[in-house]
Amino acid sequence: MNVDVVQTENILRDLEQEWNALLSRSRADTIFLTWEWLSSWWECYAQVGDQLYVILVRDHADNLIGVVPFYRREVPQFPLRHLYTLRLVGDGSWDSDYLDVITASGHEEAVLDAAWKFLRSQKRAWDILQLSGIPCTSPTVAWLRRLVREEGLLTRSEIVPCAVAHLPGSWDVYLASLKPRFRTKLRSTLRELEEGQNFRFYTVRTESELQEGLETLFDLHARRWKAKGGEGVFHRPEKRRFYEIFTRRFLRHGWLAFDFLEVNSKVAACQLSFRYAGSQFLLQEGFDPEFGPDSVGIALRALVFRKAIADGIKTYDFLGGVSPHKTRWGISVKDSQNVSIGPKTIRNIVHLRLPVCLEHAKELVKVVTPEKLLQARRRRLSSHV
Repeated sequence: MNVDVVQTENILRDLEQEWNALLSRSRADTIFLTWEWLSSWWECYAQVGDQLYVILVRDHADNLIGVVPFYRREVPQFPLRHLYTLRLVGDGSWDSDYLDVITASGHEEAVLDAAWKFLRSQKRAWDILQLSGIPCTSPTVAWLRRLVREEGLLTRSEIVPCAVAHLPGSWDVYLASLKPRFRTKLRSTLRELEEGQNFRFYTVRTESELQEGLETLFDLHARRWKAKGGEGVFHRPEKRRFYEIFTRRFLRHGWLAFDFLEVNSKVAACQLSFRYAGSQFLLQEGFDPEFGPDSVGIALRALVFRKAIADGIKTYDFLGGVSPHKTRWGISVKDSQNVSIGPKTIRNIVHLRLPVCLEHAKELVKVVTPEKLLQARRRRLSSHV
């Protein structure tokens, strides 16, 4: 196998077709690993000092069989020198889920072994490998466990639960699968909307509609957060730019699902998601606070689900996090994992172990402090007897 590293944006741009062709025959195939998503992410979120470090693995016939989409970032570690972390492109902005190494199906271990052999030869280039959001069912996770065991590496990991609703072949069958109370609420919400108000449910189809839709999303999101005393995420120019770039690319591919609920000629709610390989992924929502976000949110999602089922979509993925407003839609949970590994050095011990120790210390304080306060109070009382 031949291993090379891409460190310039020009070469990254040239990989588009080859990249997506490999992804389509990979077990890791997801929209968050498409060239369109990751190149847009890098264009908008790369910080000063960040460096592309995309490892390409080719077979002896020069066919691309593996992409390890890393970038290198310096992490301050006072009073020691900075650490160099290799992270998956897409990690660091809370936009991406289900990141992974892209390998031709059946070649996972061979590609990962070749990439690791290369990385060991480049020890001065990195201290920590940080792989976030990898599905727990991915071959990469099993390979990482073996690597840590065989190489005696330091590791830190955490589980990230993701919520997914499986969609049957009809809306009625889906409704029947929900808990009675929420099923009744769904039906009454839709009935009130359809019978009692002037409403319109529509989807962005053109680039001009897209730009107008994004401005509406940004505005609704900001207004909702302002009502809560916050500012939301779209005050950051890089976030807005990312949405403007990747949505145009997704629209051209037919991947974008950007839906709106309009009540009495006014946008009440919107939902930006995308469709890929039979699944719909929710990324962002916006609600007009004047309408009451729960009712219009339920109405819009119900309309989106009904349309998705009619179009043959098999799963609706809420992505990371499990909360009551997701579970009531009849979800199941699938886990992803954040994994960091590195050689046993003082710097890596501080970086990987110290946060865990501090977290354990906080939990211990929560448990121990009340009892200590009680003991101190008893001592004060006894001293006055």
